[in-house]
Amino acid sequence: MGGIGSFAYVVGDAEGRPEDIPGFEDLWRAVSPDTAFAAMGTGTYRKMTGPLVPYVVDCVAKVLSTHGVRAGEVDRLVLATSDAVLGLLGRDVAVEVMRAAGLTACVPAIVSLQQCCSSLEALRYAWGLAGADARNVVLVALDFTPDDRDRVKSFALFGDAVAGCLISRDHGGLTLAGTGLAADFSGMVGQDTFASRQAVARAALDQAFRQAGRAPGDVTKIFTSSLFAPIVSFNAMAAGQARELLHFQGPMTRYGHCGNADWLINLMDHTDKSGPERGALYLAQASAPGFFACALLEAE
Repeated sequence: MGGIGSFAYVVGDAEGRPEDIPGFEDLWRAVSPDTAFAAMGTGTYRKMTGPLVPYVVDCVAKVLSTHGVRAGEVDRLVLATSDAVLGLLGRDVAVEVMRAAGLTACVPAIVSLQQCCSSLEALRYAWGLAGADARNVVLVALDFTPDDRDRVKSFALFGDAVAGCLISRDHGGLTLAGTGLAADFSGMVGQDTFASRQAVARAALDQAFRQAGRAPGDVTKIFTSSLFAPIVSFNAMAAGQARELLHFQGPMTRYGHCGNADWLINLMDHTDKSGPERGALYLAQASAPGFFACALLEAE
């Protein structure tokens, strides 16, 4: 088995500021009436100004170019997106992406219905495919928000992005050592509590560490959802994680919360600055109402 590598991302081509969103002050007061927005840590967000498919195709091309993999050598294409975006994609989105990217020899699939945790489940699925009957699998996580007014939430300011990677038998990279996914139905219906959010996070993390035969103290860096800074800190405390291990602030400040693409963007932002860390154990994770997902990635 090779590994997970050739990471790439494409953010929306237009940069916006929160105050540029029509009615921003009223929108923010409606979702978080007692909190100053400046304390949240978001400076700008990115917006797609054109159709989705060209952004996906651009990301796929960047993923394949790292190792010179030809489009015709890709066996599987796995797309991942959040629930709200799934209905916006159109039934022919896979065909459109495959035609434009030249991926005419592969089998497509879409993983969704787990909010911002979808791409971590897609990673587990793609890893299994590469270990079975596929030599090259391209994973693409995408999320976007067509109406700027829908970007303003109590937990994040949404941005648009596509991020991806190659899972290949022929090329080295990170190894998927363990994964975890847990659900809390009370959270899905908006009735979760601190205790239930803590329980779902710890259940998923326990799964991943048990599979990997590793301990939380082995983790070098954590790539998490790019939510508002105080919320990320609160979630880390609930999960028993050290705040200094989290890497999200820079991308969140520049791009906003890019849904299920966040952990990929945050991983790339870290490794682009520090370079590969031989022997490192990374924890990729995502949280969403009713869900928590994570993956342990070992560097060669």
